[in-house]
Formats: sequence, structure tokens, C-alpha cells
Amino acid sequence: MQKRKRKNTTGRKYISMAATILHRGELIPVNASGSGCYTNMLKKSFEQFDVGLDKWKRQILIMIELHQEHPTNDNKRMTIFRKRLMTRITAHYGITEIGYCWVREQEKAKAQHYHVALWVDGDKVKTSHIIAKFAREVWEDMGGFYSVNRRSFIYVDSPETRLQALHWFSYLSKGRGKGYKDAQTNDYSTSRLKPT
Repeated sequence: MQKRKRKNTTGRKYISMAATILHRGELIPVNASGSGCYTNMLKKSFEQFDVGLDKWKRQILIMIELHQEHPTNDNKRMTIFRKRLMTRITAHYGITEIGYCWVREQEKAKAQHYHVALWVDGDKVKTSHIIAKFAREVWEDMGGFYSVNRRSFIYVDSPETRLQALHWFSYLSKGRGKGYKDAQTNDYSTSRLKPT
């Protein structure tokens, strides 16, 4: 399958090469080296992350990567994956609010892959092991390939660990790999956590 042309990156698809982004009146260091970051993705995902911290005071950020053999024109598999994973997390931990952001990317492989960030109440979840196990089982049951990261989570309980998490998390907004999709298909999606 031939890669689609990248969509215009002006306006709401602006890519910044800056090493920081202004968020809630604070300059946050981001991982913009190389291909820059989509500012709209950064702002929406950072806001959802901080809404979680406003609610829980401590949270765990878990990063996973999902691959598939065949390309699809839409993100229905991600919708199914997210619903199945959330059901398992809720059943195990009893939590109903889960922050997330996923991005769709395609570079050299014939099919797109997804990076997924999840964040949950840090008083109820302390490590990534169980959630990562659930994610792997759900995605592999759907016929996908789960990629193991060297580092899978950050426990956020201080201003310093928040900045570390946001910098790591900003990788999802990188310019490289986005845009190879149909016009009506999204490059990313975030949770809709409501402020307290």
C-alpha cells in the first residue's frame, strides 16, 4: 500500500520546533527534537493529564505501543481496544475515570501503529504491570502485536515527576509519522476528564 500524502500542517495542525510549550501559564519542556510537535495535540493531552492530577493529586502515567499486520482506513480497532481495556481496568481496580491519549502513526511499515498513554489515580494503581498485561491480552486477542517498552510508566507525585512525565508523554505529539490516513480519520484522540 502506498503512503498517503501528508495533510497541510498549517492552522490547527501547526508543528512547533520549540523546546517548550506554554501550558497553564508555565513553560513546559517538550521532546520536539527532530520533527517537532503538533501543538494542538500537546495542549489537549497536557490539559487532560493535569485534570487528572487536579482530581487525584498523584497519578501513574503508563505508555504502551500497539502494532497491527494490516492497515485500516479508520481507528475502529482503537475504539474497541480502549473500551475492552477500560472494562478490565474498571473491573480489577474499581476505578471509572481513566485519562488517555492515543496517536496513530505510520512510517516505514505497511500498517499504522498506535502509541497509547493512560493515566489513573496513583493511590489506586502504583505500577504498570497489571494494566500493561491487560493491554497486551486485549490487543493480542484482537490479532495485534504488543511492543514492550524499556520504560513503561512514571509515578507522578511531585512537580519534578510531573515535568518528567509531560516531557516523555510529549513524544506522542511528534510531527513524524502523522498524516498517513484518510481525511476523515483522526491522528489522535484524548479522554474527556472533567475538572473537579
